[in-house]
Amino acid sequence: MKIKNLFLALLFGASLVISGVASAQTPVLTPEQKIEKRLAHAQKRLGLTDQQVDQLKTILVQNQQKMQADRQALAATTKGTDARKDALKQLGVDRKDLAGQLKSVLTPEQLRKFKAMRIAQIERRERRLERREKKLMK
Repeated sequence: MKIKNLFLALLFGASLVISGVASAQTPVLTPEQKIEKRLAHAQKRLGLTDQQVDQLKTILVQNQQKMQADRQALAATTKGTDARKDALKQLGVDRKDLAGQLKSVLTPEQLRKFKAMRIAQIERRERRLERREKKLMK
């Protein structure tokens, strides 16, 4: 019995060490690095010019702190309260403002591709959530 418990403890400890090593290999990106990564992807997929990339970077950096503050305000509220409704409303206003700024930089064709990319991203997220829910149900 003691050997079995010792073996389980060692197995559990080894799994913790392995998971720690795996997570240490995944780099944590700064907000600026995330913006750069997103822009590089968008430039490749949408065929953005260098001028468009510069304009989009400026827009994203300017809106980054505002959106982060909106998300934090939302997280600090309780469901069903007026404060939560106000926080959601402010987040929606800021997202629409950001979308308007992005539209001013993109061509109609790029905007069409961007919308298609967003729809595909949302669909992938929904499928991933469904798979997680199925795993939890098992």
